[in-house]
Amino acid sequence: MSLAFLVPLFLLGLAGIVVPILVHLTRRQRRNVVTFPSLMFLERIPFQEQRRRRIQHWLLLALRSLALALLALAFARPFFDRSDLSLGAASGPREIVVLLDQSYSMEIGDQFTRALNEAREIFADLGPLDRASLVVFGQGARVVTRSTGDRLRLNTALDTLSISSSSTSFGPALKVAQTVLEESELPVGEVYLLSDFQRIGWAGDEGVYLPAGAKVISIKLSEDPPDNIQVTDVDLIRQAVSGRERITPTARIARNGGVDAREVDVSLELDGQEIQTRAVTLDANGATSVTFQPFTVSQPHTRGSIRIPADELTADDVRNFVVSPGTALSLLVIDGSGGSTDASLYLRRALEISDDGRFRLTHRRTNNIQAEDLDGTDAVIINDARIDGASAERLRNFVQAGGGLLVVLGERAAWPASAQDLLPGAAGEPQDRLQGRGGRLGHLEYGHPVFEPFSGPRSGDFTGARFFRARTFVLSDSASVLARFDDGSVAFAEQVYGLGTVLVWTSTLDSFWNDLALQPVYLPFIHRVSEYIGGRTEALPWFTIGQVLDLADPAALASAGLVSAESAELSDDRDQVALTPSGQSIDLSSDDGPRYLALDESGFYTIRPPGSDPERPFVVAVNVELEESNLTTLDPEELIAQVTSSVPNPDAAPEFVQATALQMEDQERRQALWRWMLIAAFGLLAAETLMSNWVSRRTAAATLTTT
Repeated sequence: MSLAFLVPLFLLGLAGIVVPILVHLTRRQRRNVVTFPSLMFLERIPFQEQRRRRIQHWLLLALRSLALALLALAFARPFFDRSDLSLGAASGPREIVVLLDQSYSMEIGDQFTRALNEAREIFADLGPLDRASLVVFGQGARVVTRSTGDRLRLNTALDTLSISSSSTSFGPALKVAQTVLEESELPVGEVYLLSDFQRIGWAGDEGVYLPAGAKVISIKLSEDPPDNIQVTDVDLIRQAVSGRERITPTARIARNGGVDAREVDVSLELDGQEIQTRAVTLDANGATSVTFQPFTVSQPHTRGSIRIPADELTADDVRNFVVSPGTALSLLVIDGSGGSTDASLYLRRALEISDDGRFRLTHRRTNNIQAEDLDGTDAVIINDARIDGASAERLRNFVQAGGGLLVVLGERAAWPASAQDLLPGAAGEPQDRLQGRGGRLGHLEYGHPVFEPFSGPRSGDFTGARFFRARTFVLSDSASVLARFDDGSVAFAEQVYGLGTVLVWTSTLDSFWNDLALQPVYLPFIHRVSEYIGGRTEALPWFTIGQVLDLADPAALASAGLVSAESAELSDDRDQVALTPSGQSIDLSSDDGPRYLALDESGFYTIRPPGSDPERPFVVAVNVELEESNLTTLDPEELIAQVTSSVPNPDAAPEFVQATALQMEDQERRQALWRWMLIAAFGLLAAETLMSNWVSRRTAAATLTTT
């Protein structure tokens, strides 16, 4: 360790020390003023300056010289250079990245507290040229402090951290560490990974590769897995009873670990009040279900929770949900007036089979649709009917304003040419498919909302239905095909028109041209089609941590369960405030564009205009990802082997020269010796002023005494 100067050129100012010495060696001529009546009696005597042979006021000289020396040294920016200590200890300054796990599994025992203490010890061992970054991670990663050698700043950042509601994912955090090390100019890179190392956090295909020569130090904080009981799921079954909607909640409770059987109380809460409690017994590593008594939903945005007593892992001890009274979808089914059979028999029976009363059905046998028929209607099904031009125009206006339309092209179906653009194409004549026991559906768009529920295994099979007759159909340019027959012809088509949607089915929905109505998939298929054209979005009872809600998107708000924007006092032209479960406030401005709300905490988010207090505000429930409750651990060496390389970095030495220069400036800035030197110099100058004044008064008094 040696004394160095950042701007040594200012040391030339030390030459100014000779000034006070010259002042002290100079004798000032003392003149006594004497009044004469005339100058004629005076003799001119030449004046000669005289030098002193010795210095009389040594203390004054010392004060002045030392003050000038301190000023010169302060401007030269001195510091104690400790670069040699750092080079000897670590072969060069280090770029350190501390990755600290703050997922909710870290609340077990004192894991998170130990992680903070480990991070403090790492920061305490920083050399004068080392830099450190602090990164916290769960599902994602966040840089708290980037590449600094300020220990106080790093430790202050640690004091602000807390456990999150997120699950574990090592990939994003290691990606951040990779970026920090790649952008660093320091020759040594170290990554400290502080975590309980859950296996669910690492898949092995994250594509993270730290720079060559980087070192990963794992600090495993996990303890023996506790006896953990969790609420894994809640099923909310709706039923319409005597015109009122009732919900029966069924919760699934699971236990991981344990030895003996254990009894647990499971509670149902509504709007913060405990309504019912059930006791269940769980064996070791067992699971069970508990069903509560039905409750009536009378208010929108009712908050509900299924809760068990808190254990070591509290985040999975509750499952939150939000429910509102359901609104029936108003459907108008039109049958052709010329037919003798009831073509809508199967269709009406399917729509009437609904425990929760989700459809309000109106059936008419007519070819003429009046405007009053469409009032208060969400969707219209034209089932094998001959529609006249005036009715088609009314349907055009209805769809353009946001209504839904399904046209079934059976034997009696006809559509006026004046409204042909409303359909997704042009219908032709019926075509028989009698060869090989009829045709079948060969291709379905399972990514479409109508068929998405049937995309999983054993969720519905359309291939069993046989089609003996269907109309040919020529698609328009703006239409899309949702289903085709096995010969490639169109079976189901869609077109968006204005704010609404038009679907066309090229066969029948009874058993006359096909046997789809006799298949088990018929009822859920009719329900999905009706809900889709009616614009109904299935309201989610809860979201999970990490999801994002766009409060400017009506479809997203409908999926989140918003019943009425007016009653919740939400509108596009007003600012909004989201209150998080922890009580923080998030401002959401009314500017054009999306208004994204990141759901990062478990509990209930309340959204309302600032300064207002609606009676039933819009509420969103958020739950944790239960995969985090799987406490199976990962071998840290397995992870380290996949992200590190043993090849040294040959290009680090040239960068070290530049990095050392930068670190010298950082050392001087942190030591700040120049400030203390300036303070000392000003103090000496003040003392010199007081002392010189005292000496002058004392000399003047002595002169008067002698005269």
